[in-house]
Amino acid sequence: MRRLVVAAACAASVAGAASSVGAQGLPWANSGLVDRQVWLQNRQLLEGRGIRTGNFELHPGIGADFGYDSNTFYTSSSLSNVRPALRLRVTPTFYVSTLGAQRSANSDSTSTALPTVNFRGGVGLVYNEWIGLQSGIDLSALRNLGAQASLRFDFFPGRTWQFGLGADFVRTIQPGGQDGFIGTPGTSARLNRNTVLGNLEVAYAPGNGVFEFRFGYNIQATLFDDLSGNNSLTNTGFARMRWRFLPKTALVWEGSVSRLSYLNETTSSAGLFSATPMTTRFGVAGLLTNRVSLTAVAGYTATFYELGDNADTVVGQAELQWLIDARSQLRGGFVRDVQQSYYGNYYTRNRGYANYMQSFGGRFVLTVDAGIGLYQYGYLTYPRGSARAGVARTSPDIGGDYDPATGRFTATRVDGTVFGEYRVNDVFGINATLRAEALISGFKLPPSATQPIDWTRVEAMLGVRANW
Repeated sequence: MRRLVVAAACAASVAGAASSVGAQGLPWANSGLVDRQVWLQNRQLLEGRGIRTGNFELHPGIGADFGYDSNTFYTSSSLSNVRPALRLRVTPTFYVSTLGAQRSANSDSTSTALPTVNFRGGVGLVYNEWIGLQSGIDLSALRNLGAQASLRFDFFPGRTWQFGLGADFVRTIQPGGQDGFIGTPGTSARLNRNTVLGNLEVAYAPGNGVFEFRFGYNIQATLFDDLSGNNSLTNTGFARMRWRFLPKTALVWEGSVSRLSYLNETTSSAGLFSATPMTTRFGVAGLLTNRVSLTAVAGYTATFYELGDNADTVVGQAELQWLIDARSQLRGGFVRDVQQSYYGNYYTRNRGYANYMQSFGGRFVLTVDAGIGLYQYGYLTYPRGSARAGVARTSPDIGGDYDPATGRFTATRVDGTVFGEYRVNDVFGINATLRAEALISGFKLPPSATQPIDWTRVEAMLGVRANW
C-alpha cells in the first residue's frame, strides 16, 4: 500500500510538470502577485478542507504576516538611498468550487456519472503597509491594496471533447524595479499594475486520455498605475499535444503565436515596440522509476519585434524530480527561455534551480528553493528603434558582459527562499519566510548612465493563516 501511495504521488507530480510545460510556452505569461505569501501560492493550503453546501465547497480564509524588507525599492547597494522597512500584509480570501474528488467519492449520492461542468472561482485581497526604518523617511504613501480574482469553468471533464473558460484579475503592488528594469533603473518608480487575463481552451482526448490535443486562445492586458508607456495587450493562440506511450510517460509538444502591442508607444522614452513572438517545444515527461520523474523539452523562440533588437534562439527545460519518500521530495532543473523586458525589448534567461520539501510528522513543513540565472538583454533603443549608446561599466570586477558590436549586455540573478510552517490542525498554520535575492551587474544604463542597476534584497517574515 505504501508503495502505491508513493507511486501515485509521483504520478501526480509528473502530471503537474507536464501542465507547467504548457503554461511556460505562452510568451510573456504573468507570474501573479509579486512578493505574495508563499502559502498563497499553494492551492492545497489556500483552499483547505472546505465547507460543503449542497454540491459546492466554500473555502474562506485569512492570513497575515509581518517582517523586514532590506531594500524596498530594489536600489543599488552602492547608493546611499537604499530604504529598509518593516512590512505588514493582511490577506483575506474566499473561493468556491464544485465538489472535489474526495468529497464526491464520499457523497451519499449513488450516481457515478461524470459531472457536466466543474467550477472554481474566488477572490483574495492583499493589504500592504510599509513602515520606514530611517528617520525622516515616510513610506506610508506606498500603502495600497493588491488583489487576485479568478473564475474557471471546465465543461465535460473526462470526456473525449472538453471545453474550458477562464478569467483572472491580478493587482500587483510593487514599490520598485526588478530584473526587468521597469521605469528608471535605480529609482523608486512605483510599478503597481493591473493584469487581466482571459482564456478559452478546447481539448480532444480519445481513448481515456492516452492521446490529448488542446488548443485555445489567451488574452492579457497589463495596465500600470503610473507608467502608462508600459501598458500592453497580448493576444495568444496556442496548441498542446500529449501522447502517453507508456502508462505514466508521455511525449509532449506545444506551440504558440502571440501579438504583443504596447498601447502607448509614443509616450515611452525607453523604446517599447510591438512584436509577434512565436515558440515551439517538444519533449518527454514521465516516470523513470516509481520515485523519479523527468521532464525534458526543447524548441525554438523568435520574437519578431517591429523595431529594436530581436531574439532568435533555442529554448527548453530539463527537470528531474525525486520522491524520496511520502514526506520528502527533491527536484532540480534548468530552463532557457525568452521573456519580455521593458529595456532592450527582451531578455534571454538561463536559470538553474532546485527545490526541497520535507514534512515532519505531518505537522511541520519545510521547503527550500534556490536558483541562479544568467540574463542576456537586447540592445537599448531610442523611441524610433535605433540603438542607444551609453551603457557604462561601474566596475571591472563586477560580473556581466557587454558587447559593443551588438549593444547586448548580461546580468546574473541569484535567489533563495526558505519557508517553514507549523500546522496546528487542518485549518490553522504559523509560518516563517526568509528570502534573499540579488541582481549582480556591473553596468549603468542610458539615458543618464548614472545609476547602477544591481541590487540585493533580504526579506524575513512571520505569519499566521486560517484556511477552511
